[in-house]
Amino acid sequence: MIIAPITDPVSVDHLTNIAPDGITRFTMLQGSVKGALISGTRLVSQARANHQLGIIESLALGQALLSVGLLSTTIKQGTRLGLQIYCTGPLKGLSVEASWDGNVRGYLFTDSILIDKPLESFDLQPYIGNGTLSVIRKDARSEPYTGHIQLVHGRIAEDLTEYFLRSEQTKTALAVSVRFDQEGRVSGAGGLFFQALPGAQDLDMEDTEDRMREMPSLGTWFASGKSRQDLLDQWFRAFEIEHVHESPVQFYCDCSRERFLQFLGAMGKAELDHILETGPWPMEIHCHNCGSCYYFPREEIESLNQKNA
Repeated sequence: MIIAPITDPVSVDHLTNIAPDGITRFTMLQGSVKGALISGTRLVSQARANHQLGIIESLALGQALLSVGLLSTTIKQGTRLGLQIYCTGPLKGLSVEASWDGNVRGYLFTDSILIDKPLESFDLQPYIGNGTLSVIRKDARSEPYTGHIQLVHGRIAEDLTEYFLRSEQTKTALAVSVRFDQEGRVSGAGGLFFQALPGAQDLDMEDTEDRMREMPSLGTWFASGKSRQDLLDQWFRAFEIEHVHESPVQFYCDCSRERFLQFLGAMGKAELDHILETGPWPMEIHCHNCGSCYYFPREEIESLNQKNA
């Protein structure tokens, strides 16, 4: 992955001084509910820089990346979890995924969304509309498992909550937030996830959801420099939090120039002949997942073709 620089000095200073990104996992209410809290201001800022996104695009991709970051706490070591949305709105859709160790990546299905008037809110429903949501669990040793639902709300967190209830029959609460400053910079981003464990009472999740509704915006919370532990101490101390575990999270893709070169080398001679005939040069390969661009001169492709002769 090529890490795009964040060059705005105000953003750089802000990201240097706020609490680190990461995921806090825990159980509470005597083990009846599991939870995860993500702070991801750097994650969303890096995704925005790599994909060169505007505000609405950053909001949508940021919320999706925070969501799969949270859901990475539900999968086992060596597995990945993906989220895909196909929709009728201007956003068209998105595809994001997370590995079990907190590496997240993904992209939107549209390069940009045209806005013809000032934003009145940061509600994504007008940009998503109708469509489908899919959650994909990938294990290297078996076929991927995919669950689908029709979009109900047109909002990522709410529709993921609906997915878990309908497709996996599990009561879940999810909130994600990306905040921007007056100049449109990402100033704070975070998310919170709760899920009922076997034996949980209805009242356990009801109390949890009530508390979530009372909380301030997570984007605002992390933009102010406060930490994940600060939030748990202030808002969930009475819920008897236990088994706290900290883990990293970052915007990261395992693509590289070498991997794409290996892919090209595995092509047949006819395919490479076609590339050499049509160009243009240098050939550019774009990684959808992270926005990285890799360039290959004609001479390098000719050399690959000679090895395949």
